[in-house]
Amino acid sequence: MRIKSPMLRFLFGHGVIGGGAGIAIGAGLLFFDVAGLATLSMKSEPVWLGPFLLCFSFFASFSALAMGAAVMSFGGDNGDDDGDDTTTRHRLVPAPEMPGEVAEAKIRISK
Repeated sequence: MRIKSPMLRFLFGHGVIGGGAGIAIGAGLLFFDVAGLATLSMKSEPVWLGPFLLCFSFFASFSALAMGAAVMSFGGDNGDDDGDDTTTRHRLVPAPEMPGEVAEAKIRISK
């Protein structure tokens, strides 16, 4: 199945990368027996449940972290680049003093 939405592809790609990193870290913790995790999980019943929960929680946490970081850094340096060589700048204007008066916000678009 091909994901057609570019934003969903963007999120899915970052989620897979983060999830892979999470599984790698969880497997590394078990492989090197950090704090006796592998020894402890081998003594439990069923044997597969502890490592599965550890790796799944790392997968979920790291994929959410990667997607959140990707969304927050989306848009490049200034956040105004949408690929069509235009820049939109917004300027705040004070609220009108009279109830019926209308204030205009100036928008400048340059190429």
